Amino acid sequence: MADTTTVKVQTSTRDLLLELGAARRQSADQVIRTALAAMHRDERRQIAAAEARAIKNDPVDLAEVRAIQQEMAALREG
Repeated sequence: MADTTTVKVQTSTRDLLLELGAARRQSADQVIRTALAAMHRDERRQIAAAEARAIKNDPVDLAEVRAIQQEMAALREG
């Protein structure tokens, strides 16, 4: 048998969890795991977006990108 534990939540939270589980034909554990995975993905997206904004404004990175673009244009022109 799998290890289990009890988590104390408000009855309204429990009811919502059971309602979502019934609608999706998932156990409470599956609903919680799905929600946690979605939160984790959202967190990673936010971090990636912040990193992209930082890189986008980095003058060293911009210079490197422009140099690569110029090299590619020169190769295309032959």
